[in-house]
Amino acid sequence: MEDLWQDLRYGMRMLAKTPGFTLIAVLTLALGIGANAAIFSVLDSVMLRSLPVPHPQQLAVLTDPDEHGSHFGSQTGGRSLLAYSEFDYLRDHNQVFSQMFAADSNLPELEVTIAGSSHYGQKETARVRLASGDYFDTLEIRPAAGKLFTSEVDRARGASPIAVISYAFWKQRFGLNPAALGQNIQIHDTAFEIVGVTPPGFFGETVGEAPDIWVPMMMEQAIYPGKDYLSPSTQGILNQYMWLQVIGRLKPGVSFDQAKASVNVAFKNMLESKIGTLSADDRRTGLDQRIELQPGARGSSALHGRLGQPLKLLMVLVGLVLLIACANVANLLLARGEARQKEFVMRLAIGAGYWRLIRQLLTETLLLAMLGGIAGVALAQWADVLLLRMVSAHAGVSAIQLNLQLDARMLAFTVGLTLLTAILFGLAPSLHVTRLNLSPILKSTNTASSSGSGLRRLPVGKLLVIAQVAVSLILLVAAELSVRSLARLSEVHLGYDRENLLLFRIDPIAGGYKGPAITHLYQQVLERISVVPSVRGATASHNGLFSHAESADPISVEGFTPKQGEDMDSRFDHIGPGYFSTMGIPVVMGRELGPQDTNGIHTAVINQTFEKRFFGGANPIGKHVRDTYPGNPADMEVVGVVADAKYNSLRENSVPRIYAALFNPMWDQNSAVYEVRTYADPAAVSAALRQAVQETSASLPPITIHTMSGLVDDSLQTDRFIERLSGAFGVLALVLASIGLYGIMAYTVARRTRDIGIRLALGAEPGNVLRQVLLETLALVLVGVAIGVPVAVGGTFFVRSMLYGLGVADPIALTFAALLLMCVAALAGFLPARRASRVDPMVALRYE
Repeated sequence: MEDLWQDLRYGMRMLAKTPGFTLIAVLTLALGIGANAAIFSVLDSVMLRSLPVPHPQQLAVLTDPDEHGSHFGSQTGGRSLLAYSEFDYLRDHNQVFSQMFAADSNLPELEVTIAGSSHYGQKETARVRLASGDYFDTLEIRPAAGKLFTSEVDRARGASPIAVISYAFWKQRFGLNPAALGQNIQIHDTAFEIVGVTPPGFFGETVGEAPDIWVPMMMEQAIYPGKDYLSPSTQGILNQYMWLQVIGRLKPGVSFDQAKASVNVAFKNMLESKIGTLSADDRRTGLDQRIELQPGARGSSALHGRLGQPLKLLMVLVGLVLLIACANVANLLLARGEARQKEFVMRLAIGAGYWRLIRQLLTETLLLAMLGGIAGVALAQWADVLLLRMVSAHAGVSAIQLNLQLDARMLAFTVGLTLLTAILFGLAPSLHVTRLNLSPILKSTNTASSSGSGLRRLPVGKLLVIAQVAVSLILLVAAELSVRSLARLSEVHLGYDRENLLLFRIDPIAGGYKGPAITHLYQQVLERISVVPSVRGATASHNGLFSHAESADPISVEGFTPKQGEDMDSRFDHIGPGYFSTMGIPVVMGRELGPQDTNGIHTAVINQTFEKRFFGGANPIGKHVRDTYPGNPADMEVVGVVADAKYNSLRENSVPRIYAALFNPMWDQNSAVYEVRTYADPAAVSAALRQAVQETSASLPPITIHTMSGLVDDSLQTDRFIERLSGAFGVLALVLASIGLYGIMAYTVARRTRDIGIRLALGAEPGNVLRQVLLETLALVLVGVAIGVPVAVGGTFFVRSMLYGLGVADPIALTFAALLLMCVAALAGFLPARRASRVDPMVALRYE
């Protein structure tokens, strides 16, 4: 310990003696460590960290943790979400969970009025989570104030208008005032009494979301007016509303495998009890369902599916940045070590051992790494704020809720990374510079003329530079591929014009409409908005564009005989009159749906993919298509064929699609999206559209208007996130590599000053000296490029699913990265080369 303390004090004195070297090394390491810590913080929050609840390892998820939204119909295989009646049955018939809860997989943002807040009387927006009574008890959460609701709230519908608010909401809206308990929050037409506050840091069961308010599941109709998601489906198990995430806590002594087997036995019994009088095929479909029980320590996630792979890629990229930073600092240590050779020789001559000397140098490198780690943590905290904005699918930090504060996991990662970094950049230089030949150095009057060690130093330094170039090439290729992939996605033709196109959804159920009155309302709204000034055309559809809502059913096609096991599903949408002319989707055969299709026989338009697959070049006009899903049998006559188009993603491949008439629906259409083509700026028309909808029906909830361009841009947020960060890491790698190239060439020229002076004195041309140094620089780059190219090609093979329209071995990206490195190398080597060509021979001869 005494020797260690001595090494630390001496190391601090040596670092303070060379502040320029220390500052550059610390900043270089801070960039590498900080970038890694920032990405790890996001990766840890999204994918690795357990829920902040007691004993999270006891939790199990009965649904798909990454699934969100809702589905109507049925699902074969593993169930992604559950209906309330299914949850209710499993809760009452399970043998393996001590407690179980269900939570709405949606997190609606609703307008609320909060009594007792500083903005009382004004409508605010809050995120509201519906949860069953055992929600907080299952998660073993205790209130920060008041009390939390329990299983008693599940006894009767609409009988528990109470709410629990989050600690952040309590702080923001009530200033942590205990008087908030007992105040009311008005949601739609229901006043909810605040009875409790969750503890700080608790965000619920879903990573990436942070509810402001929790209300009992039995208050579902107060949150979704006019809808009944709690009652069992009247159409049997093949047609039900699936919308719940379900999590249970295992009983003591119950293994995960035992729980999975037991819950599936109960689930199968439930299915068999509800199978009814279905046909043999429908019976098989209904029974082909199971619970895919999964570990629930990390809860569910709104981000894992979207950001999991990009964050893993970025973790690899920042790891490469750290390697470049380590190589740079290692080169600095090699140069500094050779400048201190006289010191090392004197210490060895008076009795110090080699390992004692190596330990001293490693202590100094550890100090550098610690300083770099401390600066890196500060940099990571700043970078995480920017990362959260970039990760967000919408503008503003509030769109995605993650806890990125400094914690023990972050500190442990940074400390481990700091130690690894110290080994990476410190061990090799320490071993190298202590391999000394004492006699020649003691006789030398200048360390720069050391004959042996200088020859040894150059290959090691150049090898580090070659490694930097190779790694930089990989990062530049990744950046170029992400830029080109985003550019190609942005150029994808949707099949219609995105400009001057507005979309908004109306919810007639919430407005009190039922049955045929819904279709009549759709017609009234369409007629009203069609006459709004500056509206060029208006239509409607059930699913809408880029809403991630889809309908699909099995079908049979007149004249088409499927092969054994062939998929006979088709996507469906119900559309209003003039849909294709308003959207600009070409009609390639027959006609589009119009006012004449609002009654009588069901007519349909199909897309080209449907026509090619099921009719194979034959004329489909007049042919019949039948929806064969149980409960939805309907015949349609094909009256037209339209071009394929993009509906939910720029990456999607065309699939068979049927368009039926919205005003003559084959089944209930509980909501509709209106597509409005305008002459003027869409923003100028929005107010008039809102007024038109309210004048048509004052009971409808306020509409939210989107632009088609905005929806498309939102769909590219993940690609843009990757493009920006990989580009930033590529630039950082290029800067670090150029510094490394400059440093090694400047050092090489400085060591060869006497030799260059002699050559110039003997008649060598300065241009030849300049060319030789530049060629030496470019040679290092060429070797690095030769190593980096195959590695980069192999790396793109693993990320090809994230790229659009690019091959694994993209020649443009490889060529661009290589040329850019060449240019940077030429610039980095030019100044040392120019200095070498201007050496005064007389000064050089007096160098020693």
